[in-house]
Amino acid sequence: MCKRPEPKVEDSTKPVEPPAVTKLAVAPTHSATKRNTDYDWLLFLGPALFWKYTNVWPIYAVFVVRFIATHVILSLHWQLVDKDNYLNKISQKQIQREKDDYMTAFYMHMWTQVALQIIFPTMFFSDSSEILACAKEAFLCHVFLVEPLYYAVHRWLHVPTHMKAMHGFHHLSISTLPSTSLVQNFHEHMVYICTFGPAFLIPFLLQGRQHWTVIGGYLVAFDIINAWGHTNVRIRHWLFHSKYSPLTYLFYTPEFHLGHHAYFNANYALFMPIWDHLFETYRDYKKKDVEMLPADQQDFVFIGHNGGLGHLFTIPELCFYNVYDEYVRTWLPIKVEFFIMHVICQTTRIFTKFYYCSRFCIANQYVGRIICLARTPWDYMSSPKAYQGLNEEIVELMRQEHKKFGTRKFGLGNLNKMKQLNDGGLVIAKMVQEDEYLKDKNIRVWTGDTMTVASVYNQIAEIPKLDSFFYIGAGGKVGTAVCEMLLRERPDLKICIFSRNQCLDHPNITYSTDLSDIVNYRVVLVGKILSAQMYEKAFQGQEKCKTRFVLDYTVPALLVPVFGQRPENIQHIRVGLLKTFPNNPFLKGHYDLCMSHDENHIVPCHFGCLLNTISGRETNEVGDIDQNEVERVWKLTLSKGFQNIAIDYSTAN
Repeated sequence: MCKRPEPKVEDSTKPVEPPAVTKLAVAPTHSATKRNTDYDWLLFLGPALFWKYTNVWPIYAVFVVRFIATHVILSLHWQLVDKDNYLNKISQKQIQREKDDYMTAFYMHMWTQVALQIIFPTMFFSDSSEILACAKEAFLCHVFLVEPLYYAVHRWLHVPTHMKAMHGFHHLSISTLPSTSLVQNFHEHMVYICTFGPAFLIPFLLQGRQHWTVIGGYLVAFDIINAWGHTNVRIRHWLFHSKYSPLTYLFYTPEFHLGHHAYFNANYALFMPIWDHLFETYRDYKKKDVEMLPADQQDFVFIGHNGGLGHLFTIPELCFYNVYDEYVRTWLPIKVEFFIMHVICQTTRIFTKFYYCSRFCIANQYVGRIICLARTPWDYMSSPKAYQGLNEEIVELMRQEHKKFGTRKFGLGNLNKMKQLNDGGLVIAKMVQEDEYLKDKNIRVWTGDTMTVASVYNQIAEIPKLDSFFYIGAGGKVGTAVCEMLLRERPDLKICIFSRNQCLDHPNITYSTDLSDIVNYRVVLVGKILSAQMYEKAFQGQEKCKTRFVLDYTVPALLVPVFGQRPENIQHIRVGLLKTFPNNPFLKGHYDLCMSHDENHIVPCHFGCLLNTISGRETNEVGDIDQNEVERVWKLTLSKGFQNIAIDYSTAN
């Protein structure tokens, strides 16, 4: 009989302990208060109210160009610099903090421009023939006025009082993104408006001319150059470092400004280091050249697919700040969202069939990567006639990655292993053996489902005083294994399965085709996606409801509004999800992006494949689940510092 494992493990699988954390005494800043961004759209639309008094189109034109430029830079930096650097992981806390504030500068500049256009209309709408002259004057004012003024202001901001009140918020980011350059608090933004404004205000006051295109161009150029200083690009050419080269003093490198973030009391200059050299505050700084595993090493690939529009919104190429966001739904029906995403993916397939996520390091020895087919749920819900093409594409990806990197081990994610498609990977394993190129390459195909069973089983087995639960989606191999293992350990446990097909014959198992029976159970386990409308109908008119916890291991776990609308405040909790402590050495890099869950979490089937990798498994893991393996993989999971999410079942009445 397979019993739930005890927390203790053998010495050979000694758990990885989280490192001791020493809390430093850091002076508090305003950053302790999270900015409410719910009404930012009003800040954006507000300037339009002044359309009768001034031309507001230039204001929005500048905003749009700055917004696009910022996100293009973020995207390029991710793809060209950070994507495969598994040693430079940006924390979710920093991402969320910067996401809340990086647009503040744009909004403030819009409102400042509204005021200035009304007060000094000719400052923005001089004759277009004077644009070039205005641009030259703004450039000269920046070099000879703004640069030294910024140096002085920046040093003033590092006075402890001002650092605590304003500038400390920016310095919370040690590992920077290009858009970290935009992250300051409200008061510091006002200081910078006064610092940079003279670049176009002084020429206007002296010459009586200025144009909004020059001001907009200055702001866009400023954003780009400022973002450059917050990238992780290493420029080591002598032209930027030799004391005999003018560029050493006239234009900065990213490491010059990153040195300021590292030292705090050096490298204060904006774009021209000459001021630090003149006032002896310059300090040389070079980021450590750390060794990573070879760029052409790729030991394991987890094959995924697009999960719909909500999945698209979280990819870092669109906006890095969304990578840990929940799966976002629009007002459209889910099938319509899938179809729209299907059209997008079909267009993408003109250029590429596969989307490459960032690589990550496993146990300091192996390199893994998630690669997604440019396919959506629409493809998997279509006619079975399309299944052969999907399977052939999976094998094509295996062939391609083996030719490029010698990759032998592949995991099948989510719908890529569904029974109707390839019988839980069995068809893929057979196709590999019949493929002319792959048949003698010792390719291994894994579903990771043993780990999914281990996670879900232990999540349910740990619920105190559980005597019954309602199970949606128990008909698959994961559900079948979970039920069988639970009933062996808890002979008195009662399970009601929502299904028309009776997949298990056991005296403790009953079946229901009426979803409204859900209200008779305190705990509900969900392994199959149902529409929000089905849940709404099930709860409609139900005055008495025992349901308190809906434990959902579907991917993606979609929001069901009715749960939160019930007076019982039903908790909809995503399970089938493993978590670990920050900086766990077992996994390094962004292995946890774009999955609609928090940092340092991973879906069990993916993690199961990683355990197969480090264990040197040389057999396939496809088809039915070997329940005798469940306890072993769970112990190994705990030994690597990963565990199920904790749920407090005492919170509900």
